[in-house]
Amino acid sequence: MIVVTGGAGFIGSALIWALNEIGEQQIVSVDKLGMGEKWRNLVKRDVAFNLSIDEFLPWLEKNGDQVEAVFHMGACSSTTERDADFLMSNNVHYSQSLWSFCARKDIPFIYASSAATYGSKDNDFSDQHNQIDSLRPINKYGWSKQLFDRWALHQVSSPSQWFGLKFFNVYGPQEYHKGSQASVVFHAYPQIKHSGSLKLFKSYKEGIGHGEQMRDFVYVKDVVNVMIHLWQNGKQGQSGIYNLGTGQARSFADLGRAVFSALNTEEKFTWIEMPDNIKNQYQYFTEADLQKLRNEAGYDAPFHSLEAGVKDYVQNYLEEGDRFL
Repeated sequence: MIVVTGGAGFIGSALIWALNEIGEQQIVSVDKLGMGEKWRNLVKRDVAFNLSIDEFLPWLEKNGDQVEAVFHMGACSSTTERDADFLMSNNVHYSQSLWSFCARKDIPFIYASSAATYGSKDNDFSDQHNQIDSLRPINKYGWSKQLFDRWALHQVSSPSQWFGLKFFNVYGPQEYHKGSQASVVFHAYPQIKHSGSLKLFKSYKEGIGHGEQMRDFVYVKDVVNVMIHLWQNGKQGQSGIYNLGTGQARSFADLGRAVFSALNTEEKFTWIEMPDNIKNQYQYFTEADLQKLRNEAGYDAPFHSLEAGVKDYVQNYLEEGDRFL
C-alpha cells in the first residue's frame, strides 16, 4: 500500500494519477477535504480511501507493516502564510512524526521541500548538503521547509531510502482549488480569454525589465515522473535533498507568450504594481541546479519545455469541459 499525504492537493493528486497510470491502485490518500473543492481532484482516481490528517497517524501505527512507501506532499504551501505556529505544526512537527515512523519501519519516504528555502539568492541554487545550512529564506513558509530539511540531514535514524524535493515553480492540472497560490498559467488563462490581455507585475530591480523576472517553471507531469523514478530506482546511497525544476529559468513574459500562443491570441501585456506584502520577499530569479538529480539519482528523462507544458495544460485541460487528470 502506498500513502500520499496531501493526496487531494495539487501535486499529491497528480502523483496519484501517475501511480494509477503505472497500475498502482492500493493507495491511501491523506488530506483535509473540508467544505472546499479539493475532493474533485480524487473523483477520477483509484484510491483505497482518504483519511483526515487526525485519523492518519493512528491508522499508520496500526497498519504500518502494509505500507511500502510514503509520499509526504501534505503541508501548508502558502508562501504568504503569516502564522508561524501553524507552519511549525503542519510543515515541521507533523513531518518529523512521519519521518520517525518511516525510519523505525524502514519505509521509503519522499517529501516536499521548496525552492522558497533559497531566499533572495539570485544564483547558485545548489542542493549540495554542505550548502543547506547556509540558506536564508525570506518568508515564513520557506523557513519552515528549511527547518525540516536541516533537521532531516542531521538525523542519525532515517529511512534507508529518503528524498526531500525542492520544488521550483510547479504548474499544471489539479491546481484549480489553490486560489491566489495557483500558478500564473492558471490565472493568465481566464484573463486572456475574457480581456485579451495579461496583467503581470512590474519590476522594481535595476537592470530587470517588466516581465523579465525569471523562474524555473516545471510542469507537474514532470514532477510526478521524477518522484516515481526516485521511489522505483533510488538506492540507499542516493538519499538526500534534491532540486526539482527544469534547470532552465524563463521569464514571466515568456510564460505569458506561451499562454497567448496556446490560445492562438495576439500578445498584449499590462504591467501592474506589486503588493507591498510581496515586494519585500520577492525572488527575481530562480533556476534549479540539476547536477545531483541527473548524476547521482540517475534521472535522465527530458522535461517539458515551457511552451510544450503550457500548451498541454491549456489545450488539453483548461480548454476542456473536464479539466482533471
